[in-house]
Amino acid sequence: MKALNKVTGIIEISRLIALLSFVFGSLILLFFYLSEDSVFLIIGLIYLIAAFILNTIFLVGLIVKYPESEEKKRIKLSIILMLINIPIAYSYYLFAMQVFNKIIEFL
Repeated sequence: MKALNKVTGIIEISRLIALLSFVFGSLILLFFYLSEDSVFLIIGLIYLIAAFILNTIFLVGLIVKYPESEEKKRIKLSIILMLINIPIAYSYYLFAMQVFNKIIEFL
């Protein structure tokens, strides 16, 4: 937890969270698409909510640290990386809903 008090720690952790959110979200979507198993849809929706909360906490932390930091450029990049996940997650959600609707129609 000591790393969270330092701006550099928040920057590095937020970048890691943004990357892992993207990777895990992509894997869950891939497993859902390949298996067409609704369990992955449920896991994906739960993951979407959890990742949203975690990313929001760190995004707010970055925004709060921005005015007082000497590392404004690194914080801006981290904020952008976290914000890029929003349209990606939304498009994954729309894609999963389309696949799910096709599965339902098939049944």
